[in-house]
Amino acid sequence: MLYESLEEKNQKGAVISFGVFDGVHIGHQALIRRLLDRANEFGIESVVLTFDPHPALSTKGQAPPSITTIEKKIELLKSYGVNRVVVEDFDEKFSQLSPEEFVRDILIGKLRAKNIVVGYDCAFGKNRAGDKWLLKKLGEKYNVSVDIVDPIKLDGDVVSSTRLRNAIQQGDLETANKLLGRFYSISGVVISGKGIGHKIGRATANIQTKNEVLPPSGVYAVKAILGDQSYDGVLNMGLQPTIGDGQFRIEVHLISFEGTIYGSEIEILFIKGIREEKKFASSEELIKQIEKDEMTAKEILKNL
Repeated sequence: MLYESLEEKNQKGAVISFGVFDGVHIGHQALIRRLLDRANEFGIESVVLTFDPHPALSTKGQAPPSITTIEKKIELLKSYGVNRVVVEDFDEKFSQLSPEEFVRDILIGKLRAKNIVVGYDCAFGKNRAGDKWLLKKLGEKYNVSVDIVDPIKLDGDVVSSTRLRNAIQQGDLETANKLLGRFYSISGVVISGKGIGHKIGRATANIQTKNEVLPPSGVYAVKAILGDQSYDGVLNMGLQPTIGDGQFRIEVHLISFEGTIYGSEIEILFIKGIREEKKFASSEELIKQIEKDEMTAKEILKNL
C-alpha cells in the first residue's frame, strides 16, 4: 500500500496540512517545514492529506495536467519529513462536503487534527467556498489552532504549480528547477521500441511515462536513475522526423552503459536542453548530430 486512508485512526492527534501539492515545489516545501515545526512543538505526527484525482476533475470536469504522479508526490512528501501521507479519492460525494463538514468530519473527526497548516490561498469544501479566514473561524469553534503560511516568491513572482507547469511546458528548465528546488523529472517503465537506435549505433531506452506535463520536444542532457545507480544520458523526445514513424516517443541513450533494462523502472532528471527537434537530410547527418549532442551532454553533466 503506497499510502494510508482516512480510516487509519490516530489517537494522539496530528498536525495536518491538505491540498493537491502538485509538483511539491519550494512553496509547498516551505509549508511542509512549518508543518514539521508545529508537529515537533506539539510532540505529535505530521500528516498531509492530498487528493487523487485532482479535485478540479470532479468539480469542473477537467483538471490541469499533473506535474508529479501520485507515487512521486508521496515519495517527495515523505522525503521532506512528513510522517504520513493520506490520499483521498476526490469523488462526487467528497466534493459535496461543506467547508465546515470537511474541517469537522475529515480533518478533526477522522485525522484528529490538533493544528492545521495551510497556504495563504487555501480553498476547501463545496464550490471551494472555504478560505483561510473561514478556516481560522472554524479552528476557533472547534479548538484547533490554524497556521497560515505566506506565499513564497522567486524573482519577484509567487511560486505556484501553475507557474511551474508553464515553465516546464515552455522548456524553461532553469526556472522550473529553481521553482522545484531540484531537477524536474519524469518516471516510467522501459519498453521495447523499434530498434532504430541500435541501427544507428546508439542504443536507447524507450520510456512509457505517466507524467502529464512534459517539456517541448527536443534533445536534453539528463541524468537517469536506475535502482540506486545514476547515469549520464541524452534524451530525445518527439516524433523523430528523420527516421521515426510519426509516433511520439521518449528515448534516452545512457552514456557508457551496456545491458538490457526492458521492464525496469527509470527516472529521468532534466538537466538542460540541448536543441530542438529537427529533420535531417540523411541518417548520416543525424548520426553526426547525435555524436555532437552526446559531447554537449557530457560537457553539461561533467560537474554534476
